[in-house]
Amino acid sequence: MKLRKKSIRVLSLLIALSMLLTNLVFAQEEIVLKENVQQIGPHTYYKNINWISDKGIFNINVVETDMKGEYIRIEASDNGKATGTSTVTKQAEPKNSVDSRVIAAINGDFFYTNSLRGLPIGTTIIDGEIRKAVEESTVFGVTYDGECFIDKLKLNAVAKIGKETYAISAVNGPRRENQLILYTPSFGNTTNTNGMGIEVVIKGLELPVKAKSEYKGVIASVLNETDAAEIPDDGVVLSGHGLAAKFLSTLSQGDKISFTLDFNIDDIKYAVSGLPRLIEKGNVVPDLDKAGVPAGRNPRTAIGIKEGKVIMLTVDGRKKGFSDGMSLTELAEYMLSLGIEDALNLDGGGSTTMIARKQGYYGPRIVNLPSDGYERPIANSVQIISDAPLSNPKYIRFERDSIKIFANSSYTPALYVMDEYFNRVNIGDDQVKFTVSKDLGKIEDSGLFTAGKKAGTGFIEGALGTEKSRLNVQVFDKVASLKILNDYISLEPGEKVQMQVKAYDETGDEIIIDPSAINWVVAGGIGTIDKSGVFTAGNNLKDGRIVARVNSTEAYVDARVGNLPIVLEGFESMDNIEIKSVRAKATATTSQEGEPVVLGSSALKFQYDMKTEETGTSAAYVSFKNPIKVPGKPIEIGFWAYGNGSENWIRGTYLNGAGERKIMNFTSQGGFNWDGWKYVYAEIPKDEKYPISIEQIYIAEPTEEKKSAGTIYFD
Repeated sequence: MKLRKKSIRVLSLLIALSMLLTNLVFAQEEIVLKENVQQIGPHTYYKNINWISDKGIFNINVVETDMKGEYIRIEASDNGKATGTSTVTKQAEPKNSVDSRVIAAINGDFFYTNSLRGLPIGTTIIDGEIRKAVEESTVFGVTYDGECFIDKLKLNAVAKIGKETYAISAVNGPRRENQLILYTPSFGNTTNTNGMGIEVVIKGLELPVKAKSEYKGVIASVLNETDAAEIPDDGVVLSGHGLAAKFLSTLSQGDKISFTLDFNIDDIKYAVSGLPRLIEKGNVVPDLDKAGVPAGRNPRTAIGIKEGKVIMLTVDGRKKGFSDGMSLTELAEYMLSLGIEDALNLDGGGSTTMIARKQGYYGPRIVNLPSDGYERPIANSVQIISDAPLSNPKYIRFERDSIKIFANSSYTPALYVMDEYFNRVNIGDDQVKFTVSKDLGKIEDSGLFTAGKKAGTGFIEGALGTEKSRLNVQVFDKVASLKILNDYISLEPGEKVQMQVKAYDETGDEIIIDPSAINWVVAGGIGTIDKSGVFTAGNNLKDGRIVARVNSTEAYVDARVGNLPIVLEGFESMDNIEIKSVRAKATATTSQEGEPVVLGSSALKFQYDMKTEETGTSAAYVSFKNPIKVPGKPIEIGFWAYGNGSENWIRGTYLNGAGERKIMNFTSQGGFNWDGWKYVYAEIPKDEKYPISIEQIYIAEPTEEKKSAGTIYFD
């Protein structure tokens, strides 16, 4: 892509980077591109791309590694069996030890969301064990010698009774017409089948089942037209329907049987399926948006291979103003622009997740923004693992490149130390030596910096032996604007609150400022405030104002002594409301004359339809474009809900003072079961981190049979 406006590249590690991640190459268009690149392990680089163009907004995360690099392994993982789900983060935890650690991972295959929840759609191989296999699927695979590939994987599995043979259609999959299915202990306790077939239980096998192996056993029992055979810990079940059942019908307890499992590709240690294939031998696969995967722009996860390197990639979506997501064709073209020769689409939407151990992290954390607002449990994942040993400290880095600070204010800069393999290591408090530019201020051995009285520029330097890092510092003696972070003060008589203020310069950058540098004024006789900015509510129930001043610049916040119910949103207009949905359709307007209302002139009329062809949890959201800031320390959040007897689930989310997203349950699952108006509320934990901001309220349904459509009202 030709950059016509501006390209900003931030290298967070000042060493020579040999990344082969190229710039975007679509059409020539005007864009703003911000890239942040850092090495996170041996031969492994993480890259965040924020791309704004006339095509849209895209937040892209990429990890690239050398599949044959020293100390690097690429593996797949799941929750320990074929069914069930767990998050990418949870699947990484067992791989983290003193000797090895996951440095990056992404979610893997699509999966069932019904009674077989968590069962991958395609073939999965974990450490050689065939967790799930289908007749044919496209996989990202890793061989025993560490080679990675993307290709079609075909199952060649046969059961043999005497001289008679019958093809095994799948391992640990749902049984269909005339199919013979092999079930292993990884599938669960039972086969989860109906009574329309025959199942034979084989015990005494050497497990787990792997490719290129012949398994011989003796029939422990034969179940004819009974539901769901139990799968023994030391054996398997062969389940047949139709012609396959006829093949099994000659067997009795004590008879011998054998089966073999193989694939068209040898020596596979790990495999995760996806669809569709995006790029094959350097060419975009045609008709991608007809591949049976949700079309249009959505969050995406993909994996690719180029010149001996593996590239993991996520594109966030469903986040207006942050990232639009990509269509499959856009995704393929973008990956082709990176020089990727083969690429595979993985599960996307709310499943899209990438974790990475960025510089300064002890372990991997989520680096993308999941569209559901939280990390979704998924079927399996692909991981990059570093076996590099912990070694001596080598790199020292300040967490920030620069700071702006007000005169006489104090700040302790955060820094971290890494070894030569980018493992974070701990050091003694006295090992880093701090110095500061002349006349800029003073710094203690602990790193506490106190700015001087005069404006000026300089730097703080931290040294670990011969390795040094600098933090640029600018001292201000005036500010352009102030912002009180306490949006509204609501206290009981005698209660205290620490006032928090941010200061900004002319460019909008934050200036670090001590509360003691603020001149405080309390108006209305509502209480007192000390020099450190601690406000104490008075004894009278009344309203007032708290004012913060620095020279001639000031800001204020309204305050109330005595807590009373506060209306946060009256649903009188749609100005701050947008409607979103997942596996559902939804619209909303303000109610009209004659329609249900509790307070004011209107309520929110919310029409939804969760009866779509997509499986998985359906939800329709009333989202607030600007999250509603809640004053004080509320004990509960509530509203009036006009039900239609749907027996669905009303929930919501808010952000707490630490930026953590929390879920509110206004009803239990299935508890939205009434007709007409009813007041619903969710309690806020007493130990919550305030202030909180309400993001959305929504109706959800995880059970396919209970998905509904209708009209409800909120007020």
